[in-house]
Amino acid sequence: MIITSRSIFELVGFLPKLQELDLDFTICKFTDDGAKKAFTATFPGLKSLKLYKIDLDNGISLSCAYKMIMSFPNLQALEISTSDSDGKPTTHAVCTPKIDYNALGLLQLQNVVLTYSTTSENEICLIKYLLACSPALKKIFICTRLFIMPDDKYKFARKLLKHHRASPIVDIDLN
Repeated sequence: MIITSRSIFELVGFLPKLQELDLDFTICKFTDDGAKKAFTATFPGLKSLKLYKIDLDNGISLSCAYKMIMSFPNLQALEISTSDSDGKPTTHAVCTPKIDYNALGLLQLQNVVLTYSTTSENEICLIKYLLACSPALKKIFICTRLFIMPDDKYKFARKLLKHHRASPIVDIDLN
């Protein structure tokens, strides 16, 4: 199934009281038709977002993930399960947000779960954004893929520890 981030937002727009949203991208392919376009709608009712099998090494799907997170200002729980990039080269997000530390407090996230992490630069950028813009964040649980070597996990952990955190109490659990 071919989708755009715009089609996801249009669908959610029909459900203004929606509080939980689970999206499975197993058989979806993103197109860049809407990736560069700004989407300004917000959905204040959504509290929980689960993204299954999303390829964060693909810039278009990563852009969609950023747009969704930014469009749900009262989001409290975020769960992302990554998928294989099938050996394709990593592409960066089309609309990677610039982190403005003066505008912190944009997100109400309290808990984040990232499973099947590959510890890629795209994932680090996403986690950096979540850490910087979530003053209520209590916990980030990151479960890496089995093939990630201990040295790579250590490097990943060191990178995460260097990033600015809006929440002084956030616990990062790297498994």
